[in-house]
Amino acid sequence: MSAQQQRISALDEFIVRIPKVELHLHLEGAIRPATLLALAERNGVDLPARDEVGVAQLFTYRNFHEFLTVFMVLARSLTTGRDFEQVAYELGVHLAEQNVRYAEVMISPVQYHRRALDLDEVVQGAAAGFIRAAREYNVRVGLVFDYGRQFGVDLAWNLLESAIRNMKHGVVGWSIGGDEINHPPEPFADVFAAARRAGLQVMAHAGEVVGPLSVWGAIEALGARRIGHGIRSIDDPALVAYLRTHNVVLDVCPTSNIRTGAVSSLDAHPLRRLFDAGVPLTLNTDDPVFFGTTLCREYRLAVQHFGFTADDLVRLTLTGAHAAFLPKADRLALARELEREIADLRAELGV
Repeated sequence: MSAQQQRISALDEFIVRIPKVELHLHLEGAIRPATLLALAERNGVDLPARDEVGVAQLFTYRNFHEFLTVFMVLARSLTTGRDFEQVAYELGVHLAEQNVRYAEVMISPVQYHRRALDLDEVVQGAAAGFIRAAREYNVRVGLVFDYGRQFGVDLAWNLLESAIRNMKHGVVGWSIGGDEINHPPEPFADVFAAARRAGLQVMAHAGEVVGPLSVWGAIEALGARRIGHGIRSIDDPALVAYLRTHNVVLDVCPTSNIRTGAVSSLDAHPLRRLFDAGVPLTLNTDDPVFFGTTLCREYRLAVQHFGFTADDLVRLTLTGAHAAFLPKADRLALARELEREIADLRAELGV
């Protein structure tokens, strides 16, 4: 093996073994097709697929709207707290396999509310699954309510109450996602202010399929210090400078952006330009099963397509630790733990 091949091999092993943080991940988009089918059968839910191949064929999207439609249809398989405990546990195992030490996982409360499910049962089922995974594997998970902005402000207030009530069961954050094109962030300003007063951390999907104004709105109207995606920020130099100087973190999901059509190609993706401009970034999978990816795959993509180095990957990881929706002392402890382990790993592998 040549010296170049040895370096490549060592870097790939580093990607596999580096302790990671993932901050942008949807529970419903991380359910294995076999589990979806089993839950649908158990709960008498009619899915537009009869086997794993059929489910996989649904994961083809021409645009972001098609993705949202499939996302909502498949999530109907989840009905009981037992279901949520199962999928959360399986996701916890998957995260451990990616060597993720801390993750924040979003649930989409609107669809469960509209189906008259007990949101307390939903959250507490998911929390139980993640607690079981934490006992068996070294992975910690916080829950975030991700509200579909297309359902309006009035319902958001109702569901915010559920999020606050379940903070004792691991809910750490409040977010808006969904139809960014037709529903700007500003109408949700009071909801977000109430979430912050209650002690929830806040983020918002913005700048994914809409331009910089969406990101500015999330920052200025919602008080968001973390932005889901945020890739359209690159179109506004003033916004890029603001993100850098005010330490506003973008949780970037490259494969997701390609699969939903938010970006036309990897060559057009602004990940490298945002990173080089000093914008704080994290790397994430968004909906790993829906998009056929893993966090290790996203790290490999950063290296192989965007030229990221081991130093760059460390920077992404530690940014995630410092941006986590944890108390300050816990964030610092997580960062120190990762720094120590990463230093030992780099010494072992020579990267």
